[in-house]
This record gives sequence, C-alpha cells and structure tokens, in this order.
Amino acid sequence: MKLKHIIILVVIAVGIAMILSTYTDASTTANFREASEQPEKTFHVKTTLIKTKTIDYDPVKDPELFTFYAEDAEGQTRQVICYKEKPRDFELSEEVVLIGKIKDDHTFVATDLQTKCPSKYENEVEDIEEI
Repeated sequence: MKLKHIIILVVIAVGIAMILSTYTDASTTANFREASEQPEKTFHVKTTLIKTKTIDYDPVKDPELFTFYAEDAEGQTRQVICYKEKPRDFELSEEVVLIGKIKDDHTFVATDLQTKCPSKYENEVEDIEEI
C-alpha cells in the first residue's frame, strides 16, 4: 500500500472518530424529572422564569454566577444556579432553555442558557391579522 493511501485512510478514520465523539457527547431535551433521574448527564430543559421569586446576581462578587427559579412544562420548580453572566433584560424572558445537570435532586446547575424575550414585532403581527 502506498504512503498516500495510508495517509488518506488515517485522515478518514480521524474524521469518523470526531463525528462519533460529537454524537455521543450531545445533550438531550428533557424536563426536571427526567434530568434528576440521570444526574450525570447534560440536558436541555425548556422552562419559564418564575418572576415572583428573586434573581440573585452580584457582578462585583462574581460576574459569572447568578441564581433564579424556573418551572418546566410539567410544573416542577427548581432553583437554577447558572455559571454564566446574566443576560441583559433577563427578567423580561418568556422562556429560558437551560443547559446543564441536576445537582442534589433539587438544584439545576446550568453551564449555559438561551432566553426567548418578547418580540418587538408581536404588535405588528396582531395589526396585520386585523387587516
């Protein structure tokens, strides 16, 4: 076998290994109950922010740590500890997708999150529907 063929086979093998490692490490979507059943696994949990409870954030003490409470689609509430800077206008969020793991069966530790805020175009869509 020529050296050229061996190099091509090695490159293909490395590419396949990288693709497989990406799929095995991918997190899945769940709710708090499912996440608590597998505390070692990372999940995406779709939640709503509980605005009646406090959001603790002190950027002077630790700019990449804040806590809040969220509720999943089943109505389960958990305290969330997020190791990321608090997003701007976080309090206005309609929906928060948490990425992380359950800790001690009652706290969700998020390493990342995505927020969905009210759209500035909602009123325009309502106006168009009226026409």
